[in-house]
Amino acid sequence: MSKSKKYLVMLALALGQGAVYFLPYIRNVYYAPLVETLGVTNAQFGSLVSFFAIGCMILYIPGGIMSDKWNYKRNITISLYATAALVASFAFFMNFTYARVVFFLLALSTTFVFWSSTLKAVRMIGKSDEQGKTYGIFYAMQGILSIVVQSGILAVYNLFPDQAFGLRVVLLINAGINLAAGLACQFFLPSPEHLAQERGEGSGGGFQFKMVGQVLRNPLIWLIALLIFCAYGLYSNSYYFSSYLTEVKGLDFNFGAQLSLIRVTYMMCVASLIGGFIADKLKSTTRWYIICAAGAAASCVLFVTLSPTGVSPVVLGVISILPAAFMLMVYGLTSSLYEEYHIPMAVTGTAIGIVSIIGYTPDLLFGPILGGMLDRQGADGYLSIFIFFAALGVIGLLGSVLAMFLNKKRRKTSAPAEF
Repeated sequence: MSKSKKYLVMLALALGQGAVYFLPYIRNVYYAPLVETLGVTNAQFGSLVSFFAIGCMILYIPGGIMSDKWNYKRNITISLYATAALVASFAFFMNFTYARVVFFLLALSTTFVFWSSTLKAVRMIGKSDEQGKTYGIFYAMQGILSIVVQSGILAVYNLFPDQAFGLRVVLLINAGINLAAGLACQFFLPSPEHLAQERGEGSGGGFQFKMVGQVLRNPLIWLIALLIFCAYGLYSNSYYFSSYLTEVKGLDFNFGAQLSLIRVTYMMCVASLIGGFIADKLKSTTRWYIICAAGAAASCVLFVTLSPTGVSPVVLGVISILPAAFMLMVYGLTSSLYEEYHIPMAVTGTAIGIVSIIGYTPDLLFGPILGGMLDRQGADGYLSIFIFFAALGVIGLLGSVLAMFLNKKRRKTSAPAEF
């Protein structure tokens, strides 16, 4: 595959990956107008998110298995078309009863086979010695597209004084983007057989259900889950830094909001790209993870140490960018570990499904845990949260050191042959 076609395919996958999760996470931008349009309480809207999250947790593992059993190109395109249909239908039937149905079905269309199939496709597109760069570029593309597309959609929404009508237009635009991404993947994404041939591998049809047990018994799979848990848990909750700086340290709210955008949205583009190239230069994502986890932990400790000393909130704001930046330089690259740890291509989807059910539990666990710290300790709870973040960095560091040791040990024995 030519380099230009490779980037075109990755662009289509990145567009789809960003588009399918728009409605499940619509609360990030359109929370208030959607609650008002649906005529629901905050708790009722929260139940919609729970329907989606529970559905995802149930479907991660069976979806991963099926993404290995079925053609990933078909999985991706059908999922995008199904999401387009669900979002478009919701645009015309915006009521709480139908919303519950849609949010649960979105778990099927966005998580069941789409998630694992997309990450597996990206793995197959990249060469074995360019996995870090490949995933880094993929996540950078996703970040850039999200900024451009979501900014455009928000501008369109602001054109309409009627909130309900504006939301309907926004949803129809998103449905159109899902449809366009599906068509792009259908026409440009090479077949699994074609990509396997380019990589000099089998067609990927060697998956057997007995291999699921072998994946489950592989300790490196569980360590990948731990590394994602630490990286995702830290960066996805880094908005607590802005809350602390504005509520406790008196930082201007708008400046705090800009820091949040830089910390997650913009850093997703920049950090993923930089991290991918560095990981490939080091010839090991695990080595790079060790460095970044240490950097994240150290910067959290630095923030906590300087906070009581009267240091300018602006300086603290700059330091607060570092923990998320370090973790974002490895979060997207964790998918390259399947190649580094010699996980067979035939079970990549299964491995991703198993890893995801552990790696993304911060979405379910951290809200109550971190919120409880604030409820019990007040403003001091923020510093406890940042110490908790530092602990995540240390755990990630130790986990990556152990993974490196086990991988070296397995390579000296018979790691790939076990499958």
